[in-house]
Parts: sequence; C-alpha cells; structure tokens
Amino acid sequence: MSAYISSGTRPRRSSIIALLIAAAVLYFAKEVLVPLAMAILLSFVLAPAVRRLERWKLGRPLATLIVAFVGFAIIFAVGAFAAAQAVSLAAELPEYRQNIVEKIRALRHPKEESAIGRAAEALKDLEEEAAPERPLPVKESPGSMLEAFSDFMTPVAKPLAMTLAVIVFTVLMLLNRENMRERVIGLLGPARINVTTKAMAEASYRVSRYLSMQLVVNGLFGMLFGTVLYFIGVPNALLWGLLATVLRFIPYAGVWVAAAMPAVLAFAISDSWAPVLWTIAAFLAIELTLYNAVEPYLYGRTAGLSPLAVITAAIFWTWLWGPVGLLLSTPLTTCIAVIGRHVPEFGYLNMLLGVEPALSPDERFYQRLIALDHDEAAELVESHLTAHGIGATFDDVIVPALTLAETDRRKGSLEPARERFVYEHARQIIEELEHTPSANSGPPVCLVAAHDDADHVAALMLAKLLAPAQACVMGAPALAAEI
Repeated sequence: MSAYISSGTRPRRSSIIALLIAAAVLYFAKEVLVPLAMAILLSFVLAPAVRRLERWKLGRPLATLIVAFVGFAIIFAVGAFAAAQAVSLAAELPEYRQNIVEKIRALRHPKEESAIGRAAEALKDLEEEAAPERPLPVKESPGSMLEAFSDFMTPVAKPLAMTLAVIVFTVLMLLNRENMRERVIGLLGPARINVTTKAMAEASYRVSRYLSMQLVVNGLFGMLFGTVLYFIGVPNALLWGLLATVLRFIPYAGVWVAAAMPAVLAFAISDSWAPVLWTIAAFLAIELTLYNAVEPYLYGRTAGLSPLAVITAAIFWTWLWGPVGLLLSTPLTTCIAVIGRHVPEFGYLNMLLGVEPALSPDERFYQRLIALDHDEAAELVESHLTAHGIGATFDDVIVPALTLAETDRRKGSLEPARERFVYEHARQIIEELEHTPSANSGPPVCLVAAHDDADHVAALMLAKLLAPAQACVMGAPALAAEI
C-alpha cells in the first residue's frame, strides 16, 4: 500500500449518509452495542491464548472455557481488590478530616487574628443567625422486603446485566471465530474477499498489538507509581497503582486523574506540602520517561492514528457512549481507519484519522510554492535531500512539482504571479543546494532551456549534478548565436 493517501479520496454523498446512519444506530442501540464492543475487544486479547491451547491439543470448547474463566477471574479479582482498598480508604478518611479542614481554611481564609479575619468571622456569625431553622428530618418507616430488594437491585441491575452480556458475547466469539469471520466476508460479498480479509487481518493485528503494548506500559506505570507512593507514605499505595494501570487505558485524561487522586490524598494526610510535591514529581518523572523513552519504542505506529484523531475520537465516543466509549475510543477508531485504508468509498476516513501523509513530497513542495512560502519549501527539499540524495530529490520532488505547475498553467488555474514565484523560487532553491559532484568530470557542457522556465529549472538541476566548471546554463530566450 502506498505511503501516501490518494488525493482523490473525497467523501461521496452516499458514504456520508451511511456514516450518519451508523452514528444514529450506535447512539440509539448502545445498550446492545456497548457490551458487544467490549466483548470484541476482550476477544482480541484472549484469542491468542485460546489458539495456543488449541495447539496443545485441547479442544476449542475446553480452551475457550479455560481462557475465559482465567481472564474474567483476573478482572474480577482486580476489581474486588480495588473495592476492598477503597473501603479501607473510606474507613480511614475521617481520621484526616480535621487536617483537611485546617488546610482548606488556611488556603481560603485569612488568619483570625487580623482585622479582615475578625470581620469575616462576624459576617459568618450574622449569616448563621439570619438563616432559617432547618426542619427536622422525617423518618420513613421501612417498606416490605420486596421494596427493599427492589431498591437494592435497581442501581446494580444494569451493570450486572451488561457484565453478563459481555461474558456471554466473549465466550461465543471465541468459540465461533472462523464462523463469524466468514459471515462478515459473505455479508460484504464474494467480490471483496481479498479486501475484506486484508482489512480484518490489519484491524486484528493493530488492535491486539495496541492493547498488549498498552497493558505492558500501563502495568509498568502502575507498578512504579504504586511503589513510589508506598515509600512516600501515601495510604493504600497498591490501590493507586492499580487504578493508575486501569485509568491509563483512557486516552490523555485517564493518566491525570490517576495522578490527581493520590496527590489529593497526600494533601489530606500530611501536615506539610512535601508528600504532595513528591507525589507530583514522581508522577511526572515516570510519565515523561515512559512517554519519551518506552512508548515510542513499543508503540511505533501501532494504532495507525494521528494524535489529533485520538483526541477527537475520545470526545466523540464519550459523547456517544459515555465513559465506556472513552475507554473503547482508540480501538474502535483504529478499526474505522482500517476501513478507510481498504475501502475506496471511505478513503477520506483514513485521510482524516490516519498517520500517513495526505500529500506526497512533490505535492507538498508544489503546495508550499503556490502558497508563496519559500522557507518551508526549501526546508522540505533539504530534508528530502538529506534522506534520499540529490538525484532522488530532483526525480521525486522537484520535477513532479514542475509537472503539476505546468498542468495548472495549461488549464489556466495558475495565476501569472504565482507561476513566476514557483519557477523563480524553484531556481533559487536548486542553486542553494549543497552538492559535491563526482570527481570524474567529462567535457564541458552547455545546457540550453528549450522553451520556458520549466526547462530552465530542469537544466539547472542537471547542471547541479555536474561539476561547476563543466556545465553552463542558458535560459530559454537565448538565441542560437549566443550559444
């Protein structure tokens, strides 16, 4: 596949209508689609383990049950541990109440000994005296056992139903992987077997690799952060390390939430600011180290999404599906970008979401010239020269850009002022290039532009490849007698 997105991938009206209909279905059917999407995500993670057990001569039903049981047992164990730690923390919070109140009072109010402090206290007393008396709370008599059970089940029924649906969907997908794949291919038609197969393989690879790398990096972050919090003295350090691991799956926002909670707790438990500052410093040190040293090495272009696409997708999926959408935003958007790469009707999705350059080097060079931006055009040529050499730069960047300019000139879409700028500054950029020609110089050559400025620029490029004393260049207006 080309490294550059075709410039002809413009959205058709039918494809845009299809996207709008799909978004409406995703919104109104989210009660069913959210657990289905989570199950697909889990099946990406668990499928390699099922395949490995199958290679060990275990049948698919047994392999699926073992992997699903172990996977969900780990998830539930981690959740139970986090809940126990949270309960323990809630039991300890009253001990820190007075410390929190004193710190907030010190931050929000001046000292009582000052005149301003005394005035503030007097105003507060007057406000309390003028406030109406609060009515006594009315105690309601307990209802029947059925009402109590209903009150208990109402808030937990929906999460339990979603959890059960995720488990059932995941097991069924692991049991029927090939069957589901063939049904998707059959749904899209036999004429697209090749395209569908490649798209599904790429989506599976990108999502699986993204999730596995995320798990490694997030687990490392949570382990280091929890260990540092333990030595700082923040209570329930294991809880904060575990939450940091989970919250870091949420793009951009999650990691800051993971850092804010232990920092607030450190603020509450300590009489000084040192634990708070140490917590923030530890978070920044670990996060910056992973972001700059570990993630580029592990991720590369795993998800195939630009940073702007990741942020936009996080906002869109959060609006569509709430917090679960934020968690699923990157994998789902990765699949959408893969569709754009393989289905021509949706090619514009890859242009909007992907990491591939939208323009080829010659198109970028020509675009900067007609935008009257000499500096950026020169930087682009210098960058390509450093990476590929002067010959490839002329062949792949400047000559095709001149062809684009000539095409626009013949169509009448290139104004005379911009046309002059393109050729004049292309000549300047070529003359400014530093190049040491081969030592084996031939006889002197005189290069004459045949017709126009484009030929003159081409002659300059050829002369640049020769020794300075070996070639001379004459412009198009030259007469035969001048040669």
